[in-house]
Amino acid sequence: MKYKITKKDFDTAFDFALRYHLEPKKSLSSRTSGASRGLGGVLDSFILGKLVELGVVKVLKSFNPSKDYILDFDIKQNNEVLSEPDIIGVVENKKERKPKCFLEIKNISKDDRWIGLTLEQFDTIKKSSDPKNIFIIGAYIQNNSQGNFKQKDPLGIYLKDKFKSKIFKSFTSIDNIEIVIEYVISGKELNERGFVFKKGFFIYETEIFEIVGKQVDNNISNGKFKKIGSFSDGILKRYVMDSKFPDPKFIGDIKFNGKIDLYEKLNQKSSRRFIHCLTDVDVSNDMLGIFNLKKGKTYLFNLHTVGRNPALNRNNIWIAKRSIPFLQAKKLITKTEKNLTHIAKEI
Repeated sequence: MKYKITKKDFDTAFDFALRYHLEPKKSLSSRTSGASRGLGGVLDSFILGKLVELGVVKVLKSFNPSKDYILDFDIKQNNEVLSEPDIIGVVENKKERKPKCFLEIKNISKDDRWIGLTLEQFDTIKKSSDPKNIFIIGAYIQNNSQGNFKQKDPLGIYLKDKFKSKIFKSFTSIDNIEIVIEYVISGKELNERGFVFKKGFFIYETEIFEIVGKQVDNNISNGKFKKIGSFSDGILKRYVMDSKFPDPKFIGDIKFNGKIDLYEKLNQKSSRRFIHCLTDVDVSNDMLGIFNLKKGKTYLFNLHTVGRNPALNRNNIWIAKRSIPFLQAKKLITKTEKNLTHIAKEI
């Protein structure tokens, strides 16, 4: 589901971010990283978040035009943020009331591997709402103009439109930006299927099979990699890729059906294992979902962490995004529309 952002939406988001920065009771430090930030950092953070919220509200309105949805534009104390929904009111039949669903609208990246909430936030929300009435909506900003990442910076785009100065000419147009809703999951799903990642633990990759190029295939053919063996229909044993990080035991058993050859490349501090498929191979894992590997292809068995600093600075409860059934089955639009229809009706 998509919504095209308007100039008025940008004005609304910019106004909120500016008021937040100027509010004396708000800290200059980021809530997530603790790093100090000035006006630019606040604008970058809150413009994106509020644009996503505005877009989601407009999409909900398209599903149920009889209701208006009121977003929270008050500047809250830090300890209030966890317990407040993003939609704080509903106007129906010209009367305002509290929402019947708790919505957490998240500005996400298309590249996110895991979805969910911080454990503290989820526990706080559950004190006031039944998990079946909690919904997490993940949406991202998509710029359809030609240009690189820097030229598509939303703040730069907004300033270009406002000031018409040549200094901003390299930024793209404000007219080709939209909000894309990627998923909607319920608190019930998160409660039942979510895994608690403790502070200090590591973020691991979820796309654990990465197809490799000809060089790896040539190294296998030339005997440069050690062959561990040939295997059929069983459990693919996990291994430690980098000695700095532990075996990701939380993933559990990785089952496969088909025939494979397994190879290993060893270095002093790391190991890489490669799977060459002798047949089509179906892989299943309770945490990560289903993988379909193709006959004749070679894959890196990628049990590595994600990012330069994979250590978590908070407790989180997450689901692997790729494991969500309607994402895995490529029925995203149908399921997302169904969830949004439900929210627009019940909220």
